[in-house]
Amino acid sequence: MLKKRNNKIKLIITTFMLISAGFSLSAKADEITKPQLNLQNIVTGQQTNLNLDYFMGLAHHVPQAVEKVQATVQKQSPEAEKAAVPPPVPVKTREEKIIETANRYQGVPYVYGGTTPDGFDCSGFTSYVYREALGQEIGRTTWAQMATGQQISATDAQVGDVLVFFGGNHVGIYLGNGQFIHAPQPGDVVSVSSLATMPADFALRL
Repeated sequence: MLKKRNNKIKLIITTFMLISAGFSLSAKADEITKPQLNLQNIVTGQQTNLNLDYFMGLAHHVPQAVEKVQATVQKQSPEAEKAAVPPPVPVKTREEKIIETANRYQGVPYVYGGTTPDGFDCSGFTSYVYREALGQEIGRTTWAQMATGQQISATDAQVGDVLVFFGGNHVGIYLGNGQFIHAPQPGDVVSVSSLATMPADFALRL
């Protein structure tokens, strides 16, 4: 009898260990069956009447419950890993790079001969923007830029093209929708203007 009782006690301990493993696999309460909750209450002292036959009956259900919890965890793991992968960074177009860079320097003062964010003249501004945005050298002066780019009609200008004004004495960058950005003149700052009030002679595709 003592040996038989010892075997039952070993079975109780094994059952309890299986249940503990099942609880650690998932925090979902709805995955735990009512018999398991009763067993946990008994083992933790919330119920005091130990029934060996009852424990033996639960031994049949515990492995199934553990397998169910394991399956749930394995199913959720790939979804969690997928959610943790950051979305790809959007690739900016050539035009977007030019516009973003040019707009960054709105408010920089006009400085004759200026080629840096401390101060720009018109061609110093356009050459700096192309260099920073695209790594492209288009020439320092308006005349050098006209010699480098392909001349097209102002009406055919696309976003990012260089616009030429006053017979080649001034340049700016086309932003689209009839607007362009430029370093206008001494005493002014880099700003956006409208082609409706300042028409371009032609455009340069660079």
